[in-house]
Amino acid sequence: MKRVKPRTVILLIAVVALLAWWRVPHYSDEDKAWYASVLCTVKSSSPTAGLTEMEQMIEGGNSDYALKKTHFSPSLGKKMLHAWEQLSDTEKQQALETPKGCAGPLLAKMGG
Repeated sequence: MKRVKPRTVILLIAVVALLAWWRVPHYSDEDKAWYASVLCTVKSSSPTAGLTEMEQMIEGGNSDYALKKTHFSPSLGKKMLHAWEQLSDTEKQQALETPKGCAGPLLAKMGG
């Protein structure tokens, strides 16, 4: 039986690690802040709002003639909703009362 060279194993491990890193979604701070503000806007109008309302707001903001249309990211939307659920009841109440200060606690819960 033929032995595998250590260089081959290291190269294979590096390729697998690179593929794993590439498959994990990476969101910019700008995207996170935008989704946080969208969620805050949606929640302030309806506290039971969720992904559907966020998607409608983001996708509905596209003009028919836009060359680059913005598409909703369900995974980032779910992360935002998860961060919202982690807020305490008083934090949620404060966020609903002052939507401008709502994104900060959400981004803090998301870790960025």
